[in-house]
Amino acid sequence: MSSSSSSSRSIFSRLRTAWKNLVSKKESPRESQERHDLYRIALAVTYSDLRKQAGASAGASVSSPSPIFQSRKELERIYDEATEALDRKEIHAHSVPNLRREVQSLLRPQILSLLQVCQKSQLDIPSTTILDFHSDSSSSSDPSSSSVSSSLSKQEEEYVLTRESNVKKCKEVLYEEQHHTLDLLDKCHSDSYHSSHDDGHADGHGENNKRKQQQQAIFLHKKLSAIETIASFYQWEHFYFSSSNDNHNHNNNNNNSSNVNVDDADEFGYILNKDEHVNNQIRYYQMINLSRSALIRQQLGYSTIALKSTIQGHIINNGPNGFFNGGRGIFIDGKANAGSIVAFFPGEVWPKEHLLHANSVL
Repeated sequence: MSSSSSSSRSIFSRLRTAWKNLVSKKESPRESQERHDLYRIALAVTYSDLRKQAGASAGASVSSPSPIFQSRKELERIYDEATEALDRKEIHAHSVPNLRREVQSLLRPQILSLLQVCQKSQLDIPSTTILDFHSDSSSSSDPSSSSVSSSLSKQEEEYVLTRESNVKKCKEVLYEEQHHTLDLLDKCHSDSYHSSHDDGHADGHGENNKRKQQQQAIFLHKKLSAIETIASFYQWEHFYFSSSNDNHNHNNNNNNSSNVNVDDADEFGYILNKDEHVNNQIRYYQMINLSRSALIRQQLGYSTIALKSTIQGHIINNGPNGFFNGGRGIFIDGKANAGSIVAFFPGEVWPKEHLLHANSVL
């Protein structure tokens, strides 16, 4: 009885969906693409949640930053289950605005968890930069502004103290991070060596694994060089410095904008400025972001980091070997399971239908 009733409901549901598609306004190509993208996001998040539930039932910790390892057969089963879960919600029949709301609802728990992790990894960053103090001080020539100068001096003193405290914190974080990266590099090279001497590649995954190990080694070398750049800038002791690491902290580029060479860019993708105050600020925030990334990865199992891109850019005549690099790129540090949020832009979003009917939302 129950199976027949559910079958009849399914038939009526499909008929209702077909009727809606017939009488509804035809979607534009952009709306169709948005619907497709939103469905894939909903499927990925549902799939990720079901993987965590399956892992928890098998005894794995849901809050553990370690990746979830499951057999290919188990993953296929979970994928089918995720698809069926969305079918039961009749998500394919939702309008695009309703589909957006559904996706936001699915993403909300993960976003809140990410924000909590980011808050725990927050460092004290002063809201006013040392450059602001220099510009403000030079512009105030009125003798009657002594009280302003006094309060400004207190702000500047507070800024310097906070900055020094952050440098000490980041030194500890990046010292551990450098050793962690060196250990991963050793493991990566060891795995690559065994893979190249292993004849058991009949399953067809040997070349794919080798390519992944090579890509990971490239990223780890970039990250290690970025840490060395920060350690060299602050002249930190007890850090490892590779003999091949170029020192990018000396302003030896007496260049104008017409003869900038991409080889001058460090592993952050940054080319030193002629103004040392600018370089100091850039290095400080590079240090902060690198440390935050490490702290977030320790809790989530992955984080993102901005480094010099591995992608070659457009061909030009006056670049080295006829190439410019691709600027900066975003790398995933660690391992993120499918369906995990790796980055997002916080802020208010105004969908098209809100702008078309502004009076209804204002």
